[in-house]
Amino acid sequence: MPGVSSEKSARAGCVVVALRGELDVCTAADGLSALTALAAAGARIIVDLAELAFMDCYSLNEITAVRAQARRAGGDLVLAGPQPIVLRLLDLCHATSHGLVFTSMDEAVSGAASAPAALVMSGAAAGAAVSLARSGIVSSTLFRGGAAVRHARVLTGLITAASRKRHDGAGTH
Repeated sequence: MPGVSSEKSARAGCVVVALRGELDVCTAADGLSALTALAAAGARIIVDLAELAFMDCYSLNEITAVRAQARRAGGDLVLAGPQPIVLRLLDLCHATSHGLVFTSMDEAVSGAASAPAALVMSGAAAGAAVSLARSGIVSSTLFRGGAAVRHARVLTGLITAASRKRHDGAGTH
């Protein structure tokens, strides 16, 4: 049965907790236990999602609760570097529009959410990103820096795939 593991480290005054594997209703308690103690202590926590292959809504809800706990204690919790499938969940649950998600560890460490958004894309990807950011579907924070085009392509691909699936399945009901 797939599970989740975590590894803790420090970086620029933050505690980084790297999650690996699959985080779901069955693994959330074990996978997030390290976050709870840190949040209670008021730490600034960055959850590195670069190697997290899956996350469900239950786990996202638990992470959001841990973030609230950290903020009450004077700290914070942010997510960094989600894989496309995890990013999709974060987008669908509007987590990207609340300053919770950063495209990279460097952005999370530097606190890019506090700076004004700087969209650095061009062409169709920029148009799609601007539309998504303006509509509130995706935070403009996701489109900063070198990862901007990659995220725009991921989001455009997700939207295109969903549209195709709806179109292809429309006549089969």
